[in-house]
Amino acid sequence: MNGYVVTGASRGLGAALVAQLLRDGGRVVAVARDCSPLPEHPQLITLDADLADSSLLPLLLERALAALGDCDSLTLINNAGTVQPIAQVGAYPPGAAEHAIALNLTAPLLLCDAFVAHSAGHDGVRRVLNISSGAAANPYPGWSVYCASKAGVDHFTRALAAEQQGAARPLLAVSLYPGVIDTGMQGEIRAADPAQFPHKPRFDALKAEGQLTSPAAAAAAIVAYLHSVAFGSVPVLDIRQL
Repeated sequence: MNGYVVTGASRGLGAALVAQLLRDGGRVVAVARDCSPLPEHPQLITLDADLADSSLLPLLLERALAALGDCDSLTLINNAGTVQPIAQVGAYPPGAAEHAIALNLTAPLLLCDAFVAHSAGHDGVRRVLNISSGAAANPYPGWSVYCASKAGVDHFTRALAAEQQGAARPLLAVSLYPGVIDTGMQGEIRAADPAQFPHKPRFDALKAEGQLTSPAAAAAAIVAYLHSVAFGSVPVLDIRQL
């Protein structure tokens, strides 16, 4: 059986990933602030945690791996994130940038660190999948914190992949752009102040024209890639390029 840890698992893409992995016969530890929206499943373990609290992360990951037990492969999927603050530089709400950096960047780094350390003796395949965004490579006015944090995740993944090339049993690491998905985050974007986010009309149009990918369809494509022989060959990738 394959084992997975999925963050941001209670809704949107995270919940869809959990559902797809369970359908494929995996054992999943779901991590979110409130996992209660997830349906019960014999192969699902839930851990409620605030990933923005960096002090909790090493122990959280250790607990997650212990809960998975003996699995043929181990995979960490860092999916949790926030697009807030949607505000231009000079107009950040107090504390919003710090929270976003903690959730979008610090949490994936520390969870990866703990995953590499605590799974070092595992004999099977080990994978890290960091859910990133095209905003990592393209600057959007009003998304400076989101763009910077996702760019940080991308370059961290490149460094992690480079380190693993010399390992006896190298871990596979990928930072993936999943496309534009019809989630609550898209609703937040469409509710943004156009004065702070001038690209808002583009995202309004994507929803109105039915161009958003469903979470289930995105999850199916991501999981198929996760299990493909191509996974890990490129450290940063847009799934729409496959």
